[in-house]
Amino acid sequence: MAEMEESERREFDLGLLQQLQLDQVEMGVRYGSNATTDMMFLAYLQRMSRFGFFSYGPVMIDVRIIEDIVERMEMTSPAEGLPVYSDDYVQFTRVLMDEGRRSGRRRLDELHFLLAFMRFGEGLPARVFGELGITPGQVEQYAKNRGREDGTLEKLYSPEEVAEYLGVHVQTVRTWIRTGRLPARRLAGQRALRVRASDIQGVLEPVDPRAETGQPTPPGRD
Repeated sequence: MAEMEESERREFDLGLLQQLQLDQVEMGVRYGSNATTDMMFLAYLQRMSRFGFFSYGPVMIDVRIIEDIVERMEMTSPAEGLPVYSDDYVQFTRVLMDEGRRSGRRRLDELHFLLAFMRFGEGLPARVFGELGITPGQVEQYAKNRGREDGTLEKLYSPEEVAEYLGVHVQTVRTWIRTGRLPARRLAGQRALRVRASDIQGVLEPVDPRAETGQPTPPGRD
């Protein structure tokens, strides 16, 4: 693994990092490139995207645009077909390890990577997040208020998927969205709607057992 101390391998669960490095090896063959932070950034976005878009709180990235940028970049070929880790890639892994230590969690997850890319401040990640105008603090605040406690990225669902999950007609879901009962967001530049997993719970209401059994409801609970 890229210039990583044995103590760091023991300190963290590196499962996601290893998966992304495998993705990066495949991309290196496709693009004829060594391992750079820009390539790792693309591997991360591709693995974490849904319907071609990466979304986490205030961050929304069209992954296809990033793919086009990488394809046009001048690449440095690895020696003898093996992945050669660039200096900036090694520096990024240090930022990633620091992010893990800051969180106090042993498993390096999607949120660790996102914040590390934002804090790295160089290359393609710096360009993308600079244009978005979004800070790590905004992402951390979202993760605290809306994200899951373990830091995993919240899934997005289409109206059809929401309807299938709840067992209702898709037009019912679209009515909820139109009336504001079910929050939804549009993909940038498209008409497609997406609903956060946490927002789906908002249309579910607790059932009063008395109402189900025909017993009278106590005053004040109508």
